Amino acid sequence: MLDLSRNELLSRLNNLDKEAYFLYKSSKRFKMIIVGSSSLILSELISRKTIDIDSIYVSNELLPLLEKYDFNTRAETYINNFPYNFEDRTVLFLAGQQIDYFVPSLEDIVISKLCAARLEDKNDVMSEGVLKKINWDLLEFLATDDGELKSSILNERNYMDFLYEYNEFVRRCKPCES
Repeated sequence: MLDLSRNELLSRLNNLDKEAYFLYKSSKRFKMIIVGSSSLILSELISRKTIDIDSIYVSNELLPLLEKYDFNTRAETYINNFPYNFEDRTVLFLAGQQIDYFVPSLEDIVISKLCAARLEDKNDVMSEGVLKKINWDLLEFLATDDGELKSSILNERNYMDFLYEYNEFVRRCKPCES
């Protein structure tokens, strides 16, 4: 696998869309949500590269094409790391001829990365680009409201692990209120 830059990610999204267009000739539209580091790279919030494009809610009809373009649909197994209503906050990133690509809100991505608790994910959410754009009130709501992450996460222990990571993140990164 290669390290994919933002331009390479965009090229793969466009190429997948073109190939899907030739296969389906506009007979149907597809929706895909790009998550993980790819969503932050595409949104120009971090500048590092990634090895694949994490995607969820991908139509089974597109699955045969995805490996060719380094799409990872195994990210679907981490759906519980997203607040319950995250789909309501997705934003259209790119409208293709056949596929509409969405990204979750920044706050939903931050929550999912804090749930993962991997060093690379923590570094991503502590990047300057991310910290400048976070809506801290929305992040707090998604992290603590009973109807959001707490309703989605697998169990109480996972939620307590998340809360530890979240509180550390807020302590280290949230700007002091003046």
